[in-house]
Amino acid sequence: MSDGNFNRQLLPKTELSSGLRAGKAQMRMKAEKAFDEILNTYLSSHSEEEKAEMKSKFLEMLR
Repeated sequence: MSDGNFNRQLLPKTELSSGLRAGKAQMRMKAEKAFDEILNTYLSSHSEEEKAEMKSKFLEMLR
């Protein structure tokens, strides 16, 4: 049975809120990278301008 201290090793040495912000930033970066891969793989026939517009709308939705 856990004593509740196991999560301390997963977070940075600062407060919990900074660890949560860091985790959100990592997930945002992963989502952005995955979206870029989707655009390049499945929508390669679209122009770069259309891809940029799709990406900007996607990033806006993440906020």
